[in-house]
Amino acid sequence: MSEQLWGQDIEQVRELSRTFERSAQNLESSRQLIDGVVFGFDGWGPNVEQMRDLWSGDLAPSLTDAADALRDAGDKAARNADDQQDTTDSYGGSAFAGATAAGSAPVGNPFAGVTGTISGEADGGGGLTDWFGDRLDDAGNGLDWLGGQASDGANWVGDQAADLGDWFSDTASDVGGWAADTGATYADSFGDLWDTGGQLWDATGGSVLDGRWPRTTEVVASNVLFAGSVVDHLVTNATFGQVDLNVFDDGEPYADPPRPVDLESDAGRYPQNIEDVIWSISDAYSAGDSEVRVTTIETPDGPRVIVSVPGTQEWDPRTGDSPMDLTGNLVTAGGGTSTMTEAVELAMQNADIPPGAEVMIAGHSQGGMTAADLASDPGFVSEYNVTNLITIGSPIDSNHIDPGVNVLELQHEYDVVPRLDMGDGLLNPLGPLHPSLPSGYEQAGPNHTGATLENPPNPFDLFGGNHSHQEYGNSLRDATTPGDPTYNPSLAAYEQELRNSGFLGENDASNTSAVDIHVGRNH
Repeated sequence: MSEQLWGQDIEQVRELSRTFERSAQNLESSRQLIDGVVFGFDGWGPNVEQMRDLWSGDLAPSLTDAADALRDAGDKAARNADDQQDTTDSYGGSAFAGATAAGSAPVGNPFAGVTGTISGEADGGGGLTDWFGDRLDDAGNGLDWLGGQASDGANWVGDQAADLGDWFSDTASDVGGWAADTGATYADSFGDLWDTGGQLWDATGGSVLDGRWPRTTEVVASNVLFAGSVVDHLVTNATFGQVDLNVFDDGEPYADPPRPVDLESDAGRYPQNIEDVIWSISDAYSAGDSEVRVTTIETPDGPRVIVSVPGTQEWDPRTGDSPMDLTGNLVTAGGGTSTMTEAVELAMQNADIPPGAEVMIAGHSQGGMTAADLASDPGFVSEYNVTNLITIGSPIDSNHIDPGVNVLELQHEYDVVPRLDMGDGLLNPLGPLHPSLPSGYEQAGPNHTGATLENPPNPFDLFGGNHSHQEYGNSLRDATTPGDPTYNPSLAAYEQELRNSGFLGENDASNTSAVDIHVGRNH
């Protein structure tokens, strides 16, 4: 059997050494590159510091250790190649000298203990194949570890980059949101100033141009609104848009979906007498803040609908959700269309009032002003077929109510609120010098019934008694009861008219239903 000597391929081992060295250099270059990324951008905050600490304290040293391990392995491979070269040169230049095919080593063989037979049998403790295979396994394990470290490092860098991207995105979003909110605050402030300034002009110069001398209530209310808007605008500018007091900011109206009312409970009543119409307003007060009640009665002549509108529930000049507030009063008294007025119309839309139904609107205080405002709009009166209007304790003398609406205007003798319109008094100091200007608008007419009721038991309780919606119900009951000392034939006739038209009568659960609708204001 012929013999053959074999050993390691010197050039392959040296190439392996060079590969280890290049890999070590690549890792060092990668570390330097990532160092530049991690420490080279403008970042701050605990997340950024945590990322930098993790990189400099853990991941970067791991890459350095891996590079050092690769370089050590390369150095060992280079030394082994040099040793093999020396051995080869001593055997006459054979690159594979060192083992016989039969596996017997010659005397003095320098590969004793290292060489082996081709079949892999050990001669003196393991063959070159085993040793080289082990070294390749070590190199493979090292590359696997290095790949895992590189992958983990790449994933970590990717996660940190994503976190930084999210942070920058969130920060940009917050800055953008802040800028948008600030811009909206400025725009809202200018809009309020424009609206209140426009209403003041309409109440003064615009009124004169229309051939009507300015009315006292409109001028006073419009001036208060404009002054409050100026203060609000100054505060907004002084704080660079960070503070918006919403002083007299009437906002935009909304109305929620209707909620059924159980009229069999204490929450409501069936409209059988005229005082029931007033107490239905009281029930709307009790239903919660800013509630409008819509009661529908089915009659042989078609549906009849009663819309009950409460009065003021907030007196803060800084406006909130409720449009039943001081701002709503001032806008309406100043001759403008308030959010409260628009919200009640939205509530009627949501109530799905049957087409062709006759509608009566009843309101107390600000609610009566709102009802009169709606009844002064011919388009609204026509669309909803408004036939009747009842106001209690409401200053409505300046309203031009549609002549087709039958009006009942009630006030207690000492109630000051319905007199705030000063009987539609005029600011006309020139008087006789302007005879062409109308002297005022008289509400009295064939479709207008006004009545002053006797004071409740405590006449000096201006708001708790004289202006109370419950006391108005009691007074109206007495004034329509024959034989009562306060009996008023005009009121009794108006009540009978409501019976004849189907609003009042023997109504019960078989023909009457009601819903409550929350109305509000958005800014």
